This record gives sequence, C-alpha cells and structure tokens, in this order.
Amino acid sequence: MKETRKHNTGYRLLFGAAAFTGAGGFLFDYNKTHLFNPRWTPHAKFHDAMTILLGSMLGGAGLYLLQKKSGDQKTQLKWGTMLPAFFWTAQAGSFAFPGAKGLESEFSDKVPQLGPLRLNEAPMSIFMLSVLALGYTLAKKKAKF
Repeated sequence: MKETRKHNTGYRLLFGAAAFTGAGGFLFDYNKTHLFNPRWTPHAKFHDAMTILLGSMLGGAGLYLLQKKSGDQKTQLKWGTMLPAFFWTAQAGSFAFPGAKGLESEFSDKVPQLGPLRLNEAPMSIFMLSVLALGYTLAKKKAKF
C-alpha cells in the first residue's frame, strides 16, 4: 500500500488537506487579528485557542490514519478524510449562527475579494471540503484494499 499512496493523487490531496487543517489555526489565528487581538475578551481567546487545537488534532489524526500501514485501510481512508472534514464543516456552518461574521468584519483589508465575493472563511471551507471529497474519490478509486 505504501507505493500506492505515494503515487496516488487522491492520497496526496488528502495528506495536504489534513496537514493544512492541522497547521491552519497556527498560521491564521495565532496573531494580532485573533488570539492576540487586544479587543477580544479572554473568553473569545479561549474559544479561538480551542479552535486552533481542535484543527490541529483533527488534521493530525487524519494524517496519522492516512499514513498508517496496518489495519483496515478502507476504514482508515474514510476516517482520515472525515476527521479534517469535520473541522471545515464546522467552520462553514459557523456562519449560520447569530452575529457570526468572517474576518472582513474587523479586518476588511486582510480579506481578498473576487468581484463581490469575499474570500473569507466560507469559500475556504467549501474549497477544503471539495479537496477532501476529490481526494477521497481518487484515493478510493485507485486503492487496492
């Protein structure tokens, strides 16, 4: 299975998505716009720290399962994909809560815009979920379980 994964585009996409899920919180939230924002209350910082750690754990668990050589490969592929997907689904779903807004609500200069579309956390979540879905589909198609 090692060679199959190494040369499988689907697994490469899944590894990249899981790694990004694990590191993303530190890359995008461990800064003055989030965790070190003086306007944020200690409780808001607590929730941000929790989100950073949750993303790290879900991404890390996904990486672990995707590279595991023994055990049920089919189940490991499924859960190695789903765990990072939980994070991105939660991030996308957060916009449905009252008063929840993207980064542009406080730092509009830091959020790129493509026409009328703000490239905030919502399109990023949809993109990452699409990468995970594509990666899973390709990996499952080529895997030899």
